[in-house]
Amino acid sequence: MIKNLILIVSIFISSLLVAQNDVNIEFINETNVILNDLKIDKNTSFEEIKEILGEPEIYKEYPTGKINYHYADNGITLQTVDGKLLLLGFNYNWDGDKTFPESTFTGKLKIDSIPFDKNSNQNKLDEIKNTEFLEVIPGFIISKPKTDQKNILIALGFKDDKVTQIGFEFH
Repeated sequence: MIKNLILIVSIFISSLLVAQNDVNIEFINETNVILNDLKIDKNTSFEEIKEILGEPEIYKEYPTGKINYHYADNGITLQTVDGKLLLLGFNYNWDGDKTFPESTFTGKLKIDSIPFDKNSNQNKLDEIKNTEFLEVIPGFIISKPKTDQKNILIALGFKDDKVTQIGFEFH
C-alpha cells in the first residue's frame, strides 16, 4: 500500500515538473507577447523569464552590457541588456546562426493564433491577418508596424522553404 502511494505521489510530482517545462509563446495583435501566462515586454526582467524557462547558459557577453543566453536543450535564445529583455528567439531548423542553439524548439508558438512548427514555410505568413510583414532580404522577414504604438518586432528566418528561427525583439 505504501509503495503504491509513493508511486502515485512520484508520478504526480513528475507530471507537475514536466508541465512547468512546457513553453507556450504567442504574439497577439502586434503589441503583446505572452510566455506561458506572463505578458512580456522590454521591461520584463531576466529574473521573470528565468522563473518560467529556468537557468540558461551564457553564450556570449558584450562590453555594452548585452548578454546572449541559450537554452540549449529546447532551442531558445534570450538576449538582455542590463538585465532587461531585448530578444526572445526560437530555433526550428538551424541554419548556422550561432546566436541560436542548434536544438529545435519543441514548445508551442503562435502569431495571431496561427501556429508555427519546424515544417512551417513562408506561405504561413499569408494566414496572419493582424500583422503585416516585410521581406528585408530573401529569407529574412520582419513585421511591419500598423501603428505607432508598436514596440515589439517579429523577425523570421526561412531557408529551403522552412522556417529557421522566429524572434521577438522588444524596443
